[in-house]
Amino acid sequence: MIRLLIIFITLTLSSCASLDLRNLGKTSLSTGITYVLAGPIPAIANAATSMAYDEIVPDSPKVADIETKEQAVAYVADSLIINSLYAFIAFLLITNILVPWFTKRRGYNQAKGKYKQDIN
Repeated sequence: MIRLLIIFITLTLSSCASLDLRNLGKTSLSTGITYVLAGPIPAIANAATSMAYDEIVPDSPKVADIETKEQAVAYVADSLIINSLYAFIAFLLITNILVPWFTKRRGYNQAKGKYKQDIN
């Protein structure tokens, strides 16, 4: 019974887009990092989600595949949305992680400098 299940899964997955080298590399890398940081259950959930996403969402279109004006407009709109999303994520990283870290570091150095002046 287990052999039939393995054969069925292998045949089912043999034509999957998630088993392409590029997609498999992304999935295995993110699953490995999730396993190290969170454990086996989140890693399994990450692997399943990544493989399902690779199967459902097609790869991004290439410029050479654009044939009509509507496709060109959709391609430009999609790239603008993705780039604005990346800019927003960078903004959040800078304002929520880097600025507080630098502020804390500067305050620590000022306090340390003040302490050294008080000793001398």
